[in-house]
Amino acid sequence: MQVGEKVSAAIDLEKRLRTMKNHTATHLLQAALQKVLGPHVKQAGSLVEPDRLRFDFMHFAPMTSVEMQAVEDDVNREIQKNVKVAIEQMDLDEALKTGAMALFGEKYQETVRVVAVPDYSRELCGGTHVAATGDIGIFKIVYEGGIAAGVRRLEALTGPGALNRFRMDEQILDFVQSQYKITRQEIPSWLEKIQAQVRELQDEIERMHLKNAKAGLSNMLECVREVRGIKVLAHTVSQTDRASLRAVADDVKQKLGSGIVILGTPQDDKVALVVMVSEDLSRRIPAGKIIKQVAALVGGTGGGKPQLAEAGGKDSSKLADAIERSYSIVESILVD
Repeated sequence: MQVGEKVSAAIDLEKRLRTMKNHTATHLLQAALQKVLGPHVKQAGSLVEPDRLRFDFMHFAPMTSVEMQAVEDDVNREIQKNVKVAIEQMDLDEALKTGAMALFGEKYQETVRVVAVPDYSRELCGGTHVAATGDIGIFKIVYEGGIAAGVRRLEALTGPGALNRFRMDEQILDFVQSQYKITRQEIPSWLEKIQAQVRELQDEIERMHLKNAKAGLSNMLECVREVRGIKVLAHTVSQTDRASLRAVADDVKQKLGSGIVILGTPQDDKVALVVMVSEDLSRRIPAGKIIKQVAALVGGTGGGKPQLAEAGGKDSSKLADAIERSYSIVESILVD
């Protein structure tokens, strides 16, 4: 391209129209948030795209489902009124006197553009907007969450984006209905039932893990060694969860009376470790000091209290070696 050469520019009308809907909806959203949550709500950032809008705002707590529904309802009521959006140019001071909302820290020219939805929203804005609120179609919040201390984020859809979201939700509900032969009204109670069953199965799995882990307890006790007059047991337990590993370690410690227990278990490609030290030895050789050195052998870190320490490791292939070397680690600490 050269100076003087003629060019033509074109607007993607479909994208522009969707962007207009989301931009005006952002103005309505801020006004609704102030009505529902309070006047302390201030914009902390926003994003307007053809397919969605994002609005960050100052607020001290997560929004409840009741508050989000109230905001949605308020915005949609204003959309249904189909109020004409008023846009005018005026002096900055005059605009501020009319109550137009300005962004904190933003620099404005002497002449500004004011976008207003009469009796509802009035802001300084240079962006593109719909001619009337009814053009937005519908407004649906799809996300609420925190992004920083005192700052919340909302994401929402309008027009075709919201319609597509409703259709997707309908497809999901239809699938659940047809797959499990239940009505829509039964879905919440059905999910609660499924969750209860899952919890029961998880509890049963934990009980089985503990039973399996304790099954070899007598064999474990045969591996007890004396290290400088202290009974030490270091052993690998077949794959189990952390809670079961702690329970087994506690059983072994009780049977030792006075001593040190070091147990490890593979968890897929990773490792879980636990060290327990009887109270009479915990000042002389705290569990946290032992586990740091053992965990390092399996690519992990950990810590804890003098009588109990836990750690995780990244390399289960080195677990057997780490357990065997635990006896020498205990001895080196005692020597120090």
